[in-house]
Amino acid sequence: MKKIASALLAVVMMISMAACQSQEQSQPESSESSMPQSQTNTQPESSIAAPEESTAGNRILIAYFSLGRNAEYPDDVDASTSASLVLDNGQQYGTTEYMANLIQQNVGGDVHMIQTVTPYPTDFDAVVDQNHAEMDAGTLPELVESDLDISQYDTVFIGYPIWATNAPQAIFSFLSEYDLSGKTVIPFCTHDGYGAGSSYTDIAAAVPGAAQVLDGLAIEASDVAGGAEPVAQWLQEIGMDKKAEENVQAEGTAITITVGDTVLDGVIYDTALAKEIEEYFPLTISMVGFGSREYYGGVDFYPENLEGGQKTFENGDITYCEAHHNMAIFYAQTDDPVLSVDVIPIGKVTSDLSIFNELSGNVDITFALAE
Repeated sequence: MKKIASALLAVVMMISMAACQSQEQSQPESSESSMPQSQTNTQPESSIAAPEESTAGNRILIAYFSLGRNAEYPDDVDASTSASLVLDNGQQYGTTEYMANLIQQNVGGDVHMIQTVTPYPTDFDAVVDQNHAEMDAGTLPELVESDLDISQYDTVFIGYPIWATNAPQAIFSFLSEYDLSGKTVIPFCTHDGYGAGSSYTDIAAAVPGAAQVLDGLAIEASDVAGGAEPVAQWLQEIGMDKKAEENVQAEGTAITITVGDTVLDGVIYDTALAKEIEEYFPLTISMVGFGSREYYGGVDFYPENLEGGQKTFENGDITYCEAHHNMAIFYAQTDDPVLSVDVIPIGKVTSDLSIFNELSGNVDITFALAE
């Protein structure tokens, strides 16, 4: 029995070391979300890292408040009976959280969850009553301590469900705690049919020092699952439709990526992490293909500069993944580019990526500075 148990444990450990794959969709929520905390998959509030400097000069934060992250729901809550949850491939997602990730897919940036120290009730009527009492008394609920450095961002999206025609008081706790002076503020919300209420006006009043407050987007909870197109259209209308490449360094030092007899061109970004990894060049990594979209392999060094993690990727991205201690090349964009763990872009393959479709399962890939 001990030998069998040991074998099973080894198999589990091997599976856990798989690539930084995406098994989870971007995550939604709304005015009455009842998503159990154990089934959410967005990074915890304290894990947000400061973004790298971008050539576009616009660093983006997407902050959101979700009832599903702020109430202690049972694991077996039934998403199919709630208009404020989305059930996708057996997973339950809250609508506000889903909108936050749709926005990130379009503009890049970091996602930050706003969380209160004291959880809200699981009964939505009780939640509304408590929020009314907080509003009447001018109470701002205490937020969980975070290492978020708001000074690192130029644009801040603020997302929330509508409770009693306004944003939850936790949103105003966030706005009072963090200085958004000089920043572009963009609200977005989910609702149960009554729109954004007075939330846009009240949020604008709460950030008098903001450079500007752009037009918000309100989507009814039942429509969020099909929200990709309206979100993209809204971002285009407000001039925020540029993809994640503008939030990472698009310029850098020329490198070569040698795969067998083929030498590809690329760049390594001018970021602290990329420069740290560049010190190990020429670097040969034994890589394995995964999901017909990436090659990844472990490294034997431990970088210290780990800012700028994200759960999306673009074709050609060269990334470092702290959770799995590996580097990867993404060569095929899937219909679900959202990853289950953070990766940090450190460079990009600029040559034709079709060679990766022809490789065997395992291959040595060498990264080197271009001569």
